[in-house]
Amino acid sequence: MINAATKPHSALRRPTFGGVRLYSAALLTLGAALIHLAVAPDHLTAYLAFGLFFLTIGSLQIVLTVEIVAKPTRKLALALAATSLAPVAVWCVSRTVGLPIGPTPGVPEGIGLTDVICNVMEIIASVLFLHLAVRPARLSVRRVWLVALGSLPSALLSAAMTALAVSAAMSGMAEAVNAAPPTVGTTSVAKLVEARTAQEPEDRFTLTAGVTTVDGQDMWTYNGTVPGPELRVTQGHRVQVTLVNHLPESTTLHWHGVTLPNAEDGVAGVTQDAVPAGQSATYEFVAREAGTYWYHSHQQTEQQVQRGLFGALVVESTSGRVAQDRDYTVMLHGNSGQVSINGVLDTLHLNARPGETVRLRLINAVVPGMDGGPEAPVLVGAPFRVVALDGRDLHAPDLLGPTRVPLGMGQRADVVFTMPAAGSVQLIDTEEVGETSFVQKLFGGGKPPRLASVTLGEGPASTPPNATEAPLFDLTRYGSPDLDPVALATPDVTTSIVLDKHPAVRDGRPELVHTINGEASPNVPPITVAEGQIVHLHIVNNTAEYHPMHLHGHVLSVLAKNGVAIEGSPVHIDSVLVGPHETWDVAFAANNPGIWMFHCHVLLHAGMGMMTTINYVGVSTPFEMGARSGNLPE
Repeated sequence: MINAATKPHSALRRPTFGGVRLYSAALLTLGAALIHLAVAPDHLTAYLAFGLFFLTIGSLQIVLTVEIVAKPTRKLALALAATSLAPVAVWCVSRTVGLPIGPTPGVPEGIGLTDVICNVMEIIASVLFLHLAVRPARLSVRRVWLVALGSLPSALLSAAMTALAVSAAMSGMAEAVNAAPPTVGTTSVAKLVEARTAQEPEDRFTLTAGVTTVDGQDMWTYNGTVPGPELRVTQGHRVQVTLVNHLPESTTLHWHGVTLPNAEDGVAGVTQDAVPAGQSATYEFVAREAGTYWYHSHQQTEQQVQRGLFGALVVESTSGRVAQDRDYTVMLHGNSGQVSINGVLDTLHLNARPGETVRLRLINAVVPGMDGGPEAPVLVGAPFRVVALDGRDLHAPDLLGPTRVPLGMGQRADVVFTMPAAGSVQLIDTEEVGETSFVQKLFGGGKPPRLASVTLGEGPASTPPNATEAPLFDLTRYGSPDLDPVALATPDVTTSIVLDKHPAVRDGRPELVHTINGEASPNVPPITVAEGQIVHLHIVNNTAEYHPMHLHGHVLSVLAKNGVAIEGSPVHIDSVLVGPHETWDVAFAANNPGIWMFHCHVLLHAGMGMMTTINYVGVSTPFEMGARSGNLPE
């Protein structure tokens, strides 16, 4: 008979509550092992040694856990503590200075929900194992129900954390997604380029993307400035822009609002591979439409645009200038609540003399918050006309008093006015807001916005008591009617676009997933069209947020808002601002073959899944989005 005196010293005595420590540590370790095995396949694909590491750690943890439950010893407790702490140590190195081996040696990796949960479980388990090794439980009568009751919280916690972590791992970023896989007989987007003609005039530029210190802050810039240099080109000229990438990451150039061949659209993983660090690429297209446009990165857009990678593109008419005496581009940028104009945070001064006519080309590049609210600049001191939206002219525009012009991110408006005989004219920015969460109200609700303004001319301006109370411009009731062949045509394709959101785990992290027709990118089915068709989109916003829905490579004709047909001027835009719980009907002519992005231009929303593509029949792409290629358009 073995008594307490003769029992081997290395054995951990089976206790009443000592068992709680043992079984809790075992359950947490088994959960961590399952997480390691769940992520192993992706790591095997990315880098063989990493995949083998996770397979080995996960398998070893399962074997040792079974052993210690069957026969607890100090040596096994110490071995399991070491097995749990080893991956935690590797994780700390990989997330701080980067590992010396792997696909990107020496580059720190991002932190995900799965690895944080796994580390927490392993740290708790290792503490329990070390405690068991140092202070074995006292010999006592074993009561199974007490051990089970004491271990229940750990069992529930372990099960919940394991399920959440494995779910996050299984819903991680897709390894490879192709928006339109190549098949026999299809035309590659890479072949959809701008044909050359003899003696074609050219406007050439070089944009160098790099890290620059601006006002004491490291920014990502084109040619060292934020915004990047304004590119002015002439209608009908071939535009040739060389992008030189001196950034630490890959990037692209997208020509927002410009109708051009699909190969030049600049969307990583759809129309090209992102341009790697240290390399360059050249974009070429003919500037067929005069108007106000802009350019920005379309690789990791949510991060790169916010860091400073954007600038204005103006296509002047063939005469070279507009009819106005002054022609200024006014680019609003920054973040919601802290807006700059043309790089100036407070007040931008522009020259204008009494009696001169002035055109202001307003471009909204402000990165909004989750509510997606638009900027709504208002002009005071002179009556004005909105002569163009998204670069396209309005017919017989009316004269307006102080009126806020709402612009979702990416939208543009050209306003024209005559300077008064005395005094200055001001453009004052205001902001519209959608749904505000409790957390936003708690931490940011009392903070007044810091918004920039523009002053033109000299002397005082007649500022209304509160610019935010000026009426909103209504594009559906403005100007005079005119012929719009697309709006009058019977559509060949009618598609509903339902915008919604719900909490879920996506790309390995919990987020407020934003959906189109119930799915988040890359799982949103594309809209398939054939060249020559008229396509009608019925857009329904089921959220309390704003969504500026932007279509690449095409012009949208506005048909109706909330079921009421528009009156006045035809409206031709490339982004439609869909307000909270609104419906909009728009149509376009499928006259530009390719694979084209259609997405919300609130970068947070697009990054959370509100993106799909318009796919032409017979067109495919050799490019892919996802972790394998590193092409991440949003």
